[in-house]
Amino acid sequence: MLTKLSIENFALIEQLEIEWKSGLTTLTGETGSGKSIVLGSLGLVLGGRSDSSIVRTGCTKCTVEATFTTNATCEMWLLENELEVWPELILRREVSNQGRSRAFVNDTPVSATSLKEIGESLVDLHGQDSTKLLLKRENQLTWLDAIGKHTPLLEAYHLAFHAFERAKNTFQQIEAERAKPQTDRAYLMYQLNELEQLAVSQRDWPGLQKELNELENSATIQEQLNVAWKALENEREEGSMLDKLHLAQKSIALASEHKGSLQSLLTRLTELQLELKDLITALESEAESVEKNPHRLAELSTLLDEFQRILLKHGLADAKELIQFEIDLQLQLDLLGGMEERYEQARKNFALARESVLSCGRSLMESRKSAAAILQVDVLQLLAPLKMPNARLEFLLEESGEPDTWGLEQVQLLFSANPGADLAPLAQVASGGEKSRLMLAFKAAQATITGLPTIVLDEIDTGVSGDIAERMGFMMKDMAQSQQVIAVTHLPQVAAHAEQHLRVSKEISNETTRTQVTNLVGTDRISEIASLLSGEVITDAARENAKSLLGLS
Repeated sequence: MLTKLSIENFALIEQLEIEWKSGLTTLTGETGSGKSIVLGSLGLVLGGRSDSSIVRTGCTKCTVEATFTTNATCEMWLLENELEVWPELILRREVSNQGRSRAFVNDTPVSATSLKEIGESLVDLHGQDSTKLLLKRENQLTWLDAIGKHTPLLEAYHLAFHAFERAKNTFQQIEAERAKPQTDRAYLMYQLNELEQLAVSQRDWPGLQKELNELENSATIQEQLNVAWKALENEREEGSMLDKLHLAQKSIALASEHKGSLQSLLTRLTELQLELKDLITALESEAESVEKNPHRLAELSTLLDEFQRILLKHGLADAKELIQFEIDLQLQLDLLGGMEERYEQARKNFALARESVLSCGRSLMESRKSAAAILQVDVLQLLAPLKMPNARLEFLLEESGEPDTWGLEQVQLLFSANPGADLAPLAQVASGGEKSRLMLAFKAAQATITGLPTIVLDEIDTGVSGDIAERMGFMMKDMAQSQQVIAVTHLPQVAAHAEQHLRVSKEISNETTRTQVTNLVGTDRISEIASLLSGEVITDAARENAKSLLGLS
């Protein structure tokens, strides 16, 4: 159960700490005093949506912290999520004025999703518009599953449904591919043939480009090589490089006869002469080997032009990317080649998966029908003391065309409040007060089934008064025997049944508005209930009536 709620800088609340008791707690206060703000802060710390607008004006962040007594379910969740188990469970949520949110469980950071997950196992938070939940299929099925203890059936159905979705998606994808025109296949084959003729992976494209460059410039290469070797050795010209080296060699040889240290220079000149002879021979050989092959030149030009054309056509950069493109084309053709076999297998898998999910769904639907019969009886028994003794209620479950994540069936809640009136859809025949009583009866019927330690009822008694309000108060008090009940109410008959009575008020000081919460006891509580009875001016009769409601007179 909830034991403490600490709120700081949340909307109109500057700083507030509320101690909560077991049993029935009621919150009263004028419209606009901030009752919904208190519940909004609780919703935030239980994993609700957040944004910067909830941060009190002028503050950098708001913080809400809720303390709960632990139970086996909480401890199991903490262990499964590798979080510390403390004597109390502390949830905390912080929201900055920039909209950033942080969540904590027992001082360990967690995601808002995790906070919501554990929050749903702690509190059933019924908002002011929650009577609309009576009309929502998801909530109706959730009630029936809780009554019927359908966890194993639900797990089996969800496994079958997810398999069905996968099989359906696969079949639809293959069916779409199969429906494409055969020209797609022909175009893929045309592209692949182009690449096969080019033999992309079998050629050295950089080497071929180099060869083409040499063939295109063969005349220039040969001419310049001839100029080079002739410049070094030309017997028809005087003073060639070799002649000059020979003359220098002879001169140094004669000089070395008189100066021995010149012998090293003579050796170097001899080596230079030999190297120059080799160089001249190599230049001449290179010049003679230069190939002029117009046929090969034309062949390479055509081949490399085609290579560049195909690269540009497919928006590719080099041969490596073109090879991968060829592999991808072949894979696509292979897939198309086995299309009929793949289509037939996918169709069979889809049919089997559909049969499986329908089987699981029908088993779940039958069990839900049994649970509906039980819930109908329980709710009608609870409606009788709420002055609806002739009410009739029926869950109409009918199989729909296709399964979804919730099951096979569509649900319609049929209702009649008066004898002789035919059953009709709830939305069409129930008044606001009847819906409020019906919603409370549903909550009371589930109180011992859901196992949630705390339920919050925000103005669930809207649209009722007098004796019916008194009876709703009795029902809430009865619910509080098995779980903590927190009820926001405007009805004195309900407020008087509470073990704990909190008043929410708004005060303005120095042009600043603050929401406050006061724990009412004694004469303060009598005055609050009297004000609910008579309004702003509290009469003596209202005080006496309030005492009577509280059992004090």
